[in-house]
Amino acid sequence: MRVAHIIDSLNWGGAQKLQVTFAQAAQARGIPWTIINLRHYPNTPIPAELGALGVRVIDCFAPTMLDPQRVAQLTALLRRERFTVVQTHLLYANILGALTGRLSGTPVVATMHSVGFDPRHDHPAKQWLEAQAIRFAAHRIVAVGYLVADVHRARLGNRAIDIMPNAVMLPPPLAPAQRAALRAQIVGDGARPILISVGRFSPPKAYGDLVTAFAELHKTHPAVALVIAGDGALFEAVAAQVADLGLREHVRLLGARTDVPALLAASDVYVSSSHWEGLPLTTLEAMAAGLPVVATDVGDVARVVTPETGVIVPPREPARLTAALRALLADPGRQRAMGDAARAHVARQYNVDAWFERYMALYRAVGRKS
Repeated sequence: MRVAHIIDSLNWGGAQKLQVTFAQAAQARGIPWTIINLRHYPNTPIPAELGALGVRVIDCFAPTMLDPQRVAQLTALLRRERFTVVQTHLLYANILGALTGRLSGTPVVATMHSVGFDPRHDHPAKQWLEAQAIRFAAHRIVAVGYLVADVHRARLGNRAIDIMPNAVMLPPPLAPAQRAALRAQIVGDGARPILISVGRFSPPKAYGDLVTAFAELHKTHPAVALVIAGDGALFEAVAAQVADLGLREHVRLLGARTDVPALLAASDVYVSSSHWEGLPLTTLEAMAAGLPVVATDVGDVARVVTPETGVIVPPREPARLTAALRALLADPGRQRAMGDAARAHVARQYNVDAWFERYMALYRAVGRKS
């Protein structure tokens, strides 16, 4: 079996990190894996991570989405390589992959990752084109969560959707000395309780809400530190908000990091303020690292974060986020119990081996029918 994935870019993001998980599982099984990258972003480590795993990354850049030369180049590539199946991720890839898959005779599995659209990049015309391409040219449709499927079902012509919740690897625990050193490095005093959030600085993550919630928390819990790892278009706006609130010594914006699993393992509570999500990988990664979660009720988060593993609050209500964090910080025993339950829950329900085998079964079924 020969598999290719097409993705909008290999910039920071959940769909991009998922490519690394796919690659790790494929490498363990000796399956050739190709990723076709449609847009260049500098300073992202993901291409190097994929290269280290033996994945072939093919760049297919163009000045416009439906650039005729790129359409011809991608169609010729798929026809020449004769992949068993191509899976597409994100809007441009769903459009181009479905189109060139049909032109080249290659089976295509389109993937829906989120319940919303980023207004900075998406446009109703592009959304319509994506829906038409998937409806009439994709062989199968995958959603990474149940609510994701519900949101997109009507716009995709009520076609059948395979629901494949995301999965993550369980990281090894940090040695106590390493954990203490990393805590001291990121917040100065390793004894401070650390809240952490991870993700791109973009509208869905609503980091402005998180900083607002933390500002209130700081009034009663001045020792607590908030750490946010990630980069993006809204980084400077959030940094300005932190400065305006006088929280520079208490909110650490780390930028893009390649050591997120270690950062999670060195922290105490994971917090998410998102306004919309699908099934966020960072939440699963935090749980896999043994962290309790305080998160907004968006996408499939409430299916993942059970009452035993964390606390769910409504989105767009920073005061509710503050209250949940205060209650959890007041009960260290509850924190530890939730963290232990979170890691066990991910190990049982979001196991990479079972997840990957489901994808392989889907690929085989699609390949046989084509």
